[in-house]
Amino acid sequence: MKNIYLLLTLVGVMLTSTLSDASAQRTPSYTINDHEYCDQHLTINVTQPCAHQDTTAPYKVGDYYNENGKQGVVFEVSDGGRHGKIVSLDETKTRWDSRVDWDGYEFINGTKTGANDMSNGKVNTDKVMQRGDSDQYLAFVWCRNKGADWYLPAINELMTIYNNKSAINSTLAEYGAQLGNGLYWSSMEFEYDHVDPELFAWCVIMRNGYTYENTKNSYHYVRAVSAF
Repeated sequence: MKNIYLLLTLVGVMLTSTLSDASAQRTPSYTINDHEYCDQHLTINVTQPCAHQDTTAPYKVGDYYNENGKQGVVFEVSDGGRHGKIVSLDETKTRWDSRVDWDGYEFINGTKTGANDMSNGKVNTDKVMQRGDSDQYLAFVWCRNKGADWYLPAINELMTIYNNKSAINSTLAEYGAQLGNGLYWSSMEFEYDHVDPELFAWCVIMRNGYTYENTKNSYHYVRAVSAF
């Protein structure tokens, strides 16, 4: 019996030392399957838990994303699917700027924000949300209320969403949602010739992918976007 206990102790020490050197983050457990104490037969199985996986990447366009409390549908991927962008499962309908109005002759109360990045809506959203009057930009506020890394998409991001609308809607349907055919606000102001960026911003018509400028007081659909 003393020989058996000594053998178990020595084997346990050697196993612990080997496993600790191999993976300091894993905790080994030992199971003795044979309780017949004899010098000829002793089996020790070593079980190790697998390392925790932080992501289920790689993703592809149309995949459902649900990590760290953030949910959406993938509409763009990079780095072999390990990174990309998602669009929110829900949407709203609201104004770009709540103060723009029609006085019977012309549109008034517009403000130029400098939100003019065509491809990165986060840049535009950060610029608007850093303003002292940020609470007036309802489309931006709705997106940012989802979290600091959510934003109103830029015009090119909206076009990417449109180009992948079928795959996105296939997944959204599982959650009782769909991208509609109407106008969706982008985060980019419209500035061209006689058109005043204080009053106009870009939209995308999801029915056909046409881009369109409209007054900021118009009620259009809004989907939030986030990168992962």
